[in-house]
Amino acid sequence: MHYLYLAVIAAVVLGVIVGFAAPGLAKELKPLGTGFVNLIKMMISPIIFCTIVLGIGSVAKAAKVGKVGLLSLGYFLTMSTFALAIGLVVGNLLHPGEGLHLDPAAAAKAHTQAEGGEGSVDFLLGIIPTSFGSALTEGQVLQTLLIALLTGFAVQKLGTTGEPIRRGIEHIQRLVFRILAMIMWAAPIGAFGAIAAVVGETGWGALRSLAVIMIGFYLTCLVFVFGVLGTVL
Repeated sequence: MHYLYLAVIAAVVLGVIVGFAAPGLAKELKPLGTGFVNLIKMMISPIIFCTIVLGIGSVAKAAKVGKVGLLSLGYFLTMSTFALAIGLVVGNLLHPGEGLHLDPAAAAKAHTQAEGGEGSVDFLLGIIPTSFGSALTEGQVLQTLLIALLTGFAVQKLGTTGEPIRRGIEHIQRLVFRILAMIMWAAPIGAFGAIAAVVGETGWGALRSLAVIMIGFYLTCLVFVFGVLGTVL
């Protein structure tokens, strides 16, 4: 897989060159990046479903699942809070994206959506899908998680009768990860199209912002890994 990493780096460099040499052509390459991102998003729901169902279905006692789940949830929320706090601090110090000439209409639309966000009741009701298959086909993560939890506990309650179902989901999981591995080989194409389009639209500002984002990302990771996780260990 290290060849893939090298190919992505080469594709990013080529995308930067095309973005500067032919900005008009570079802007037309944006669908390559969008298509790759959509392919990745397509795989999120199947991966969550298979992983959660197999994780719960493989545990003998539901009480043990509940205890481990609560501990995992508490740990996840605590660590996520630290990670978000560090990210906010680094973001406010580095100001990634500053100076880019983005579409004002898109920014105004995002601001309007943020102000008119759904309430707690609508959010909770939105977790429940209208049909069993809609969450898996439409990529709704929380709905997929709910279905996976219910399916995992159902498989667990079936005992030996549910063992064939669990083995079947294991085979589906292998298939899902094989598809994901195939998609990842398209990463150089997606990276090439995305970076070429951004550079073609914004020029040097995109590269400067990308460098700031990468510096901020690694700085945040270092602080979190050695500062927070190191303390926990």
